[in-house]
Amino acid sequence: MPKSASFDVLGTCFDFTPTIDTIRERLGDKLKAINVDPKTLFFSWFFAAQRDFTYTSIAGSYTPIAKILKLTFKRACMVVDLPADQVNDEDVAAVMDCITKLPPRKGLKECFDGLREAGWDVYAVTNGGKQTSLKYYELAGIELDADHLLSCDDIKVAKPDARVYEAAHQHLTSRGVGKEGDGERWFVAAHAWDLIAARKAGFKTAWVAHEEYDPVTEVFGKFDVYGKDFEELLAKMKAA
Repeated sequence: MPKSASFDVLGTCFDFTPTIDTIRERLGDKLKAINVDPKTLFFSWFFAAQRDFTYTSIAGSYTPIAKILKLTFKRACMVVDLPADQVNDEDVAAVMDCITKLPPRKGLKECFDGLREAGWDVYAVTNGGKQTSLKYYELAGIELDADHLLSCDDIKVAKPDARVYEAAHQHLTSRGVGKEGDGERWFVAAHAWDLIAARKAGFKTAWVAHEEYDPVTEVFGKFDVYGKDFEELLAKMKAA
């Protein structure tokens, strides 16, 4: 049976830089007046949306992350002291349009291709919507069909709930890819909080430094592989 690699999508495989640039283009002068950097606003908004996505799921009120992002952008602006009346609906629409067209991280296609050439089967497991996520890969020229992408929207449960990783295991089993707990199933993410849950569920874990920069092992423990980028990650996963 082939090994498998299941990749997180948002922030791991795809880059937020154009979205940050759009915030700068539309709100830059207003943010500069209150000494707020567009990147700071973006991650304040995105990290809070991840929290709300997870917490509403825990509370039994699952809401797709795209909806949460759209409806909390003005609130994020208010948190950094930019009044909501200085952010119009067109600003929100422009930012959300970028979210639906995220570009790939450098080396992503080469990583997917390299794993496949080495006999791995490659999947994606995402908090994002299924069709939006499939479009990311299509726009990036990376082959990934619906059978290789699992969305939390499908089961109405947010990562890092154990049920997401169990659903991934069940899907991999149905496709004849490795066996649960045999060390042949890997989970790849740029987020340590994602990987601790994957590790507990029995996946081998690979962390890439695109977003967090520091894995903070004192909190999250150690993962099986670390890479500064997808090129290094590919080499280490193939060697493992």
